[in-house]
Amino acid sequence: MNDQRPIVGCFGGGLDSTTLVAMDLEPEKAAAFLGISRDALRAALPAVDAWVFSDTGAEHTHTYEHLGYVSGRLGDRLHFVRKDGETILEWNQRLGTVPVMPGGPHVCSLKFKGSVMQAWAEERWPGVSLGWLIGIEANEASRAGRFQKPKGNAHDYRYPLIDLGITREDCIAILQHLDWPVPGKSSCVHCPFKSIDELRWMYHNDQAAWQLCADLEENFREASSRKHQAWLDAGQPLNAAGRAPKGMWRLNSWEEGARLFARSNGGRKSMSEWAEIFAAEIPVTNLED
Repeated sequence: MNDQRPIVGCFGGGLDSTTLVAMDLEPEKAAAFLGISRDALRAALPAVDAWVFSDTGAEHTHTYEHLGYVSGRLGDRLHFVRKDGETILEWNQRLGTVPVMPGGPHVCSLKFKGSVMQAWAEERWPGVSLGWLIGIEANEASRAGRFQKPKGNAHDYRYPLIDLGITREDCIAILQHLDWPVPGKSSCVHCPFKSIDELRWMYHNDQAAWQLCADLEENFREASSRKHQAWLDAGQPLNAAGRAPKGMWRLNSWEEGARLFARSNGGRKSMSEWAEIFAAEIPVTNLED
């Protein structure tokens, strides 16, 4: 990475990016703990000029609380941005969708995080090639392969945890060694990729978040029937791309089995069906990140 270019760190509020922040602030201690030199650490994790957090408007309460701690450590080096116009929840509610629709791509992270952070950085450093640091641990290196740099994008993207071979377990150990809090998992409240354990924890410990998800799924159920019927009533019109016109759906996705959390657990259970399962269980009071 060109050391002359501004370095921007993507802060997501979770374990990986918190580990990067902690090592950025305490490189000597982190390097000693890892058994490497400070220079070796800085080769993978250059000193960061600005950390940026893109608020989707739908983070978990524990993430917002953790942001307060990190903000206190970083001061004015941490910048908060948000997509203009509406939050991710408002977007889904307005369209009557869930984050991952059948046959559709997952665009949430790009639309409400990546693009927003990049626009902020390019406005701050217009016409400058930037170095971006992204927190993905070594045992999830495949996630880095999902990112394809947009055509014409001159920025450089680096994954320091992967370069240093730092796993999830290492991240926890590093934070504990540096006396930093280990944050809960960072994701939108209604992220479709939640594990069953995460859903279980939310049901037993955060009913406000659970109800928000239930309301979103009900909105999707109603919109699915209404928009599909509108397409049938209009004579099943299709545009040049073979899609139904705006405001209409070719399929009643709800009837086809789409659900808010179907993507993450491999099932087709609705919020009410999950609630019935969890209600019969012993409450979970702790969920490790």
